Amino acid sequence: MIGMQQVELTRQGRPVPKRKVEKVRELLELIKKFKAVGITKIEGIGAAQLQKLRFALRDKAIIKVSKNTFIKIALRRAEQFKQGISKLADEVRGQTALILTNENPVKLNLFLEKNKMRAPAKAGQIAPNDIIVPAGNTGIPPGPVISELSELGIPTRVESGTIWVTKDTVVVKAGERISRKVAIILSRLGIEPITVGLTMHAAYDDGIILKGEDLLPNIDKFKEMISQAEQEALNLALNAALPISEIMPALLQKAHMEAYSLALSVALPVPEVLQQLFAKADMEARSLALKIKERNPELIPEEIAVEAPSPVEEVKREKEIKEEEVKEEEEKKEEEEITGLGALFG
Repeated sequence: MIGMQQVELTRQGRPVPKRKVEKVRELLELIKKFKAVGITKIEGIGAAQLQKLRFALRDKAIIKVSKNTFIKIALRRAEQFKQGISKLADEVRGQTALILTNENPVKLNLFLEKNKMRAPAKAGQIAPNDIIVPAGNTGIPPGPVISELSELGIPTRVESGTIWVTKDTVVVKAGERISRKVAIILSRLGIEPITVGLTMHAAYDDGIILKGEDLLPNIDKFKEMISQAEQEALNLALNAALPISEIMPALLQKAHMEAYSLALSVALPVPEVLQQLFAKADMEARSLALKIKERNPELIPEEIAVEAPSPVEEVKREKEIKEEEVKEEEEKKEEEEITGLGALFG
């Protein structure tokens, strides 16, 4: 036994029924066996849906339904071997079940969210969102159901021996209570508008109590944060010139551009910048010649004092030359192909 006496007594000193003692003992054994313990609501979940959820979780976790009193007692007594777990008893409210697992509870909770299922509407339930009867063939033959649909404001027509709904119709708005008539009609039409499933609203894992957003993180937000952090890390590595594989191409390109600019600014006569240095020197010489000619036209010959082209004009001229070279190359290639074809056909 785990922290249990042979005879359990109530506050009034009366013996606790054996079946109740066994229930708490069973819960304690399970809590001790599994790494993480979660609390989930089971309100509105039928036996069939719960069985499907148990099947979906068969390799991941077990669901244990019990009375809240037993669950609270078991959690408080489990403090002796799982420090801090007794706080989980404060989260046991309403129709509750335990989810026991050896997996990460956050990962398990995301799995539960993805495995929620559709269920029929029940009279008295609150609609979580607008419930719509879609237009189309109901597959139901004409009869009293036509008047039932009409009572709910659902327009119909009879075609090919079946009832057709002529347009999408909202029968219950979000937040409204589902009436018995609506529940019956939805069932006849095979519409299951309610999403049911389990969501842990609190969990114990390795001495920590997790709640709310801790158990259901916004994955898209996390992806965005990770992407932003990656970009900031790469920028920092680039600015610090950290030689890591992710930024080496950019780092080498940056170093090349800085070296090129430095060589150009100090007029270092290396092959990579010689052409630009000559062009710069030519432009400066022509500019100086024009200024001298303005003061004394006789000192500078006319052919020297030709105004230097602007950088924009120079780039444009180089582009035109390059395009002309490419055009000539293509024409030459085309001529060779034609010559080759002529030789082929004699």
